[in-house]
Amino acid sequence: MNKNTLLGLSVICSSILLGGCTSNNMGASNSDKPVKIILDSDIGQDSDDAGVMALLHQFADNGEAEILATMFPMQDPMGAPAMDVINTYYGRPDIPIGTYKGNYEYKGKLFDHYNTKLAEKFPHDLMHGKDAPDAIALYRKILAKQADRSVVIVAVGPERLLADLLKSTPDGYSKLSGHELVKKKVKFLSVMGAGFPKGDEWNVKIAPDASKLVAETWPTPIVYSGYEVGNAVRTGSRLLTEAPENSPIRASYENHPFVDKVTKDRQSWDQTSMLYAVRGAEDNWTLESTGYNYIDESGKNEWRNDTDKDHSYLILQKPEEVKKTIEDLMVAPPAQRKANHTFSSQKD
Repeated sequence: MNKNTLLGLSVICSSILLGGCTSNNMGASNSDKPVKIILDSDIGQDSDDAGVMALLHQFADNGEAEILATMFPMQDPMGAPAMDVINTYYGRPDIPIGTYKGNYEYKGKLFDHYNTKLAEKFPHDLMHGKDAPDAIALYRKILAKQADRSVVIVAVGPERLLADLLKSTPDGYSKLSGHELVKKKVKFLSVMGAGFPKGDEWNVKIAPDASKLVAETWPTPIVYSGYEVGNAVRTGSRLLTEAPENSPIRASYENHPFVDKVTKDRQSWDQTSMLYAVRGAEDNWTLESTGYNYIDESGKNEWRNDTDKDHSYLILQKPEEVKKTIEDLMVAPPAQRKANHTFSSQKD
């Protein structure tokens, strides 16, 4: 079967509830219902983690997404407060935030480029990661309450929480194992990670055992947005002139040392995964879906064709259109805050 035939079948599959085939367009672009999203993000490591939260909230403002939770997969105590800052800015201060409570030692240096700065400058009420619930328990609690095959998980950092979720055991929220719960409740997983056709990407190699376990055992379709996709789409420069000064998204880019000092922009790795998760392929991407993503013990990956699994990776077709869409969403003002509510850039 040639690629054009596969792409044609993907349109048919998109109207089927993931029964016998894997759709190449699993997002919400062909549905009137908002996509139920759990975002798993290592905020503070790079500016695109703030950018992806902007997209998530704008999609919620537009009725395209329903935010179930945001998860932070690291021990940094200021990750959860930074997420709370952004949720509060967009008028959703009560979104559940889970944090990693384990003791895994990541295989690289971790950064707090702007988490503490956001928490010091902007309003929020979750002051420390110790006050946030355990992310695995929160995952299980939320998934157990959702309709079958209704949740899309967008993972844009190391896959530590996803791996631990798969290994979780029955509890008060569900009698199912983690693997069974994911299989029953998750529609698909949208991952920013790896590189295609081969890669040695940070999100994977910082917790290679987790990414390897997820690639080998995750029981729903996985769509990867590889390093090469976000690397070709640079955004952020408009934030410095179009976003208000009280925007924590703007502050995240202003405080990140890797933002280009001349062009004032940064690669859009994380935003591409969210854009696909909510709006599907549209005409921005095609997907390679014949084969699977192999990850070795060190975190290096390659696409192999000898076995066909429910894996796909994005192939960018229209970088300028994707860039404009992402920037439009990042600079758009919050819609959910009431007109009489003041969000100051200085805490009281």
